[in-house]
Amino acid sequence: MTYGRFRKIAAGAGILAVLALGSVAARAAFRLDVRPGYGVTGIKWLSDYNPNLRGTDYDTAVYVMEGKKPGATALILAGAHPREIGGVLTAEVLLENAEVEQGKLFVIPCLNAAGMSVPDALGQVPHQLPFESRQGRRWLYYGDRRIPLKKGESDPEHFLHPLGYVHKDGSEWRNVNRNYPGLADGTPAQMVTFGVMELIRREKPASCLDMHEATAPEEVFDPRDGKKHPGGSLSYSLITHPKYLEPCIEMILELEERGVSLKPEQSVPGFRGISHYEIGEGTPCVPFLSETPNPAMNEHAVGADPLRDARHPIEERVGIMMEVLRVWFEKFPELTGAPLAVNGLPSQKQIEAQGVGAWLQ
Repeated sequence: MTYGRFRKIAAGAGILAVLALGSVAARAAFRLDVRPGYGVTGIKWLSDYNPNLRGTDYDTAVYVMEGKKPGATALILAGAHPREIGGVLTAEVLLENAEVEQGKLFVIPCLNAAGMSVPDALGQVPHQLPFESRQGRRWLYYGDRRIPLKKGESDPEHFLHPLGYVHKDGSEWRNVNRNYPGLADGTPAQMVTFGVMELIRREKPASCLDMHEATAPEEVFDPRDGKKHPGGSLSYSLITHPKYLEPCIEMILELEERGVSLKPEQSVPGFRGISHYEIGEGTPCVPFLSETPNPAMNEHAVGADPLRDARHPIEERVGIMMEVLRVWFEKFPELTGAPLAVNGLPSQKQIEAQGVGAWLQ
């Protein structure tokens, strides 16, 4: 890619970051601060796949990284739940450092842009977290799990998924990862997930990885009630549709040899709306969803630091995801029948030794 081409792409990314200062149509729209490296060859929008998103708070950038040689196509998602920052930072490190030699990547680092625009409803972490990058101080946004309510809206007692599953928590109608496969003109969450599914149908990625975080596994003492509360059980896992459990286990065995311990999980048939189940049911794309631990996601973890927690610092979580990406890319020939060669990703050891900021502009 020529320097002129790179400048155009970088300028486009700058525009994304300041659109909220522009027209009335984009007045409330949130744009993640991504500073694309030479590996980014184009920028699209989720509204290119669902025009009903255009000009709304819910549209978001889709970054394209295309190699000079033909190969497999893959999709990477992050920020479906904007407080799950390990995945968001992993996507940013990828976009700012990696180059695709063979094949093509589509990367959405902030799938739930509206949720990223507001603070986490738990109220324990500031909306903006400062951290140092190669170019100085940057701000990491820590958003809410769900798409925010608009004035006059309220949550129902229960959420009935269009495919018949009843979610007991009515607020799940605003949860992006409970609304697949989506509807083109449905609720905001349904429009976003329809856009993802339409991208898969048009661009035909052979596999996708949806990066999430879960409540840390450790028991937590809450000084407000003087009690200990259990941790979560989902972190350190790699999840897929039941028909792809074998390649999931093969990836986990390879990761184990590299010092990364994850457990395999599979979708629960009948639990509708989650990415790995609906993508696996409705498309040929092989879906995976990763879960690393976020210590600040336990509602009883008063004062927990999502970046510098001694047990689960951000370097550990992003480092794990770097190895997951490496193994996933390497498995593409046997997973999909075509290679996907990606260069420039830091290793887990490099992330843990140098910090995430050393790999961001």
